[in-house]
Amino acid sequence: MCSSPDSTLALTNQVFLHPADADALSVASESSPVREKSYISFKDHIFTFRANDKIAQGFVGLSSIQRQSVNVSLNEAIPVTTYVPNSENIFLGTLKVDVDFLSKNKKVSDKYEAKDLKEAFVRTLEQHILVVGQRVVLDFKGNNLLFRVSEVQVINIAELNKAVDDRKKVATETRFGILIPETEIIFEKAAGSQINLSGSTASGGNKIFRPDWNFESMGIGGLNKEFADIFRRAFASRIFPASVVQKLGIAHVKGILLYGPPGTGKTLMARQIGKMLNGKEPKIVNGPEILNKFVGQSEENIRNLFKDAEAEYRTKGDDSDLHIIIFDELDAICRARGSRNDSTGVGDTVVNQLLAKIDGVESLNNILLIGMTNRKELIDEALTRPGRLEVHMEISLPDEQGRFQILRIHTTKMRNNKFMDDDVNLEELATLTKNFSGAEIEGLVKAATSYAFSRQIDPKNMTKPLDPEQMRVTKADFAQALGDVKPAFGVETDEFENCMRNGIIDYGESVKQLLDSGNLFTRQVANSNRTPLISILLEGTAGSGKTALAARLAKDSDFPYMRLLSPETLVGYSEAAKCAKITKVFEDSYKSPLSVIVVDDIERILEYVPIGPRFSNAILQTLLVLFKRIPPKGRKLFIIGTATRKEVLQEMDFTDCFSAVLTAPVIKNYSQFKTALAELKLVEDAELHKAASSFTSETITIKKLLMITEMARQGEKSGTVERFIKLMTEYQSPV
Repeated sequence: MCSSPDSTLALTNQVFLHPADADALSVASESSPVREKSYISFKDHIFTFRANDKIAQGFVGLSSIQRQSVNVSLNEAIPVTTYVPNSENIFLGTLKVDVDFLSKNKKVSDKYEAKDLKEAFVRTLEQHILVVGQRVVLDFKGNNLLFRVSEVQVINIAELNKAVDDRKKVATETRFGILIPETEIIFEKAAGSQINLSGSTASGGNKIFRPDWNFESMGIGGLNKEFADIFRRAFASRIFPASVVQKLGIAHVKGILLYGPPGTGKTLMARQIGKMLNGKEPKIVNGPEILNKFVGQSEENIRNLFKDAEAEYRTKGDDSDLHIIIFDELDAICRARGSRNDSTGVGDTVVNQLLAKIDGVESLNNILLIGMTNRKELIDEALTRPGRLEVHMEISLPDEQGRFQILRIHTTKMRNNKFMDDDVNLEELATLTKNFSGAEIEGLVKAATSYAFSRQIDPKNMTKPLDPEQMRVTKADFAQALGDVKPAFGVETDEFENCMRNGIIDYGESVKQLLDSGNLFTRQVANSNRTPLISILLEGTAGSGKTALAARLAKDSDFPYMRLLSPETLVGYSEAAKCAKITKVFEDSYKSPLSVIVVDDIERILEYVPIGPRFSNAILQTLLVLFKRIPPKGRKLFIIGTATRKEVLQEMDFTDCFSAVLTAPVIKNYSQFKTALAELKLVEDAELHKAASSFTSETITIKKLLMITEMARQGEKSGTVERFIKLMTEYQSPV
């Protein structure tokens, strides 16, 4: 090996041979698709060559950059062979090269357009074979630029002709290929370079996403739509070169606020977003960790989070890496200014410091803040406006498909290792786990596994050897676990069962009509997109079964979120606490796609008494507002109220809030009385007529009939009818 004849010829990026050697190595081949160039190969590199009489016979003239590429020294002896291209699958479709000044200390403020750079690159190197790792030098606008090939893809010309404009389908990654004018060239700024590139085929060198990430391996399930929205708002602009974004005149999104119920995956999504991006290692901080007892230290902690991003932005500008800062429990430090009762003012100054760093005079364009909270309403409004935490993403309870994905994630290892029985149907479990959050589904899997563990353990002999190979998590284990793990935003089964402990006594057409009307409203809420909010009032005589009927309608709806608001659930609360409790129940209902709330005995909740009269106006106004508030988009709410004194609600203009008013029936005639008595199974059929003949009133409520019936059951069975008739005579009175 020897040096190139002169520096000008070195810029051609060819190698030079003695004329005799050039003639000997120039062998034509009919199979070669390239005619105008000749190539030689040595040390895994392929070069075009030309004859030059300044080169001694038996030597190859290489520039210093070429010698560095192939790792050879002057006067080193290496074997050289002719290379003849013999395949159509050798032309470069895509070429990625790192660009830098040849002189490391060189600084030029001018921007180099990628379009002009490509023209010069192709003009000099057309028909050259470029190999991954190869270095070439070009003179561009009076400056020597160093290019290093980082990635190549070749295209099969024959296949490309069949699939016009479908270049990706016929591209193949390889080590080398022939440069042609049609090759797509992507110029990336080399690490630490001061060169300034711009244009559609120029890149700042920051590949924002790691190539190996996917949802399932990251443990994220049921959040595909949310992630797609986050990607569109926060990351799409970062994929394009900085020059394109500058020409659009926009700035990158700097902040995302993730909010929603506990356990839905906010923290998990934030952490995994940090892992899947190619930026710096995310800085994760819990909100309370920022606060410090020393004066000014809390603000200093905020400034320290941004220090690295500021230092890099000063040196690299828009080409600096992305710095991610994750704030968990953001409401702990960023509450609305002026809302705290302490006298220190630390909370307000922390918010001010954070605002100054995100969007102040010296704002950065290389940061991404991800904040998480369960209480979005507590966050200072200035922090959530555009330019700051401007992307607000609700991470809500997963739907059925999302629950299936989460179940798959949490059971992946036990399925792969054959520890889960074949009778476990994850799709069925996804159906049964309505309104379960991701954390609650994880708890369900743990609870099911605990039952499988317990079968392997003998509590009487804890030293008994275990047989892990025989352990299986079965369908029965998950069924038992469903009894242990209850969703926070699910159905309060016990309360509704307690309201219907005596069942619904269907004593006539009036009961059936009321239930049919109520179920019709239920179906309307579930199926109609025009009426996301429907409320009905069940009014009637005390003891007519309004609470039981309301509970029955709620249970028949099979909505995933059911709550009962009754005077019993609010006993001991102050007026303000009652308003807060009622508001929370309604706020929680908005987190579920379908919800039903039973507001029982509205007069008692309002603290109404006829003496005076007296009632709580604060509770009344709270209920009036909540009964009329339309749920958020994608949420539907069915409200069932019960009241004994409808006229009182009318005077308060409360009945205007209801879509319909239904009257709970009472037993009005002998036929209904006999049917109810038969349903209660107090006496045999032969004595039913005799017992029913005791009905002499105009009406009787089902509650009073139940009480009399149960009293008649006490004592000898032979005297049941007589006791019942006697009790009816004593306690029966017109309503």
